[in-house]
Formats: sequence, structure tokens, C-alpha cells
Amino acid sequence: MWDWVGQIEQFRRQGRPVSLVTIASVEGSAPREVGTKMLVLGDGTFFGTIGGGNLEFQAIEEAKTLLALGKSAKIKFPP
Repeated sequence: MWDWVGQIEQFRRQGRPVSLVTIASVEGSAPREVGTKMLVLGDGTFFGTIGGGNLEFQAIEEAKTLLALGKSAKIKFPP
């Protein structure tokens, strides 16, 4: 199992802002289950996956934007 908490702590110690993307709910079929996590850095580097494809691309782009703004948000995809 992936130690995402440890990975966040490592980034924190390095002074690297990181975004935690989590699947909070699923309607219909989905490639991953509720609770699946992915970490995203400001440059778009990511660790883990929420299932790939367009959803993951959108989540990475939104995470990068929020990191640049220094904000957090709960976002529903598709909008």
C-alpha cells in the first residue's frame, strides 16, 4: 500500500506545496473506487492515479491552478 501521508510529509519538509486529490464519491461506473488518492505538485508531477484519462487530466490541471493560487477546494467532475 502506498504511504501517501509519508509522501506529503516529505514534500512538506522540502517546502514543496502539494495537492491531495481524493475520489469522494462515484455516480455510475468509475475506474477507481471512493477514497482513491493522488498527489499533485505545482509543476504537474503526480504520484498515484485516480484512474487516468480526461478526469485525471482535469484534476491535475485544477490542482495546479489551486496550488498556484494557494487555495483548496472541493470540486465535482464533470462540472
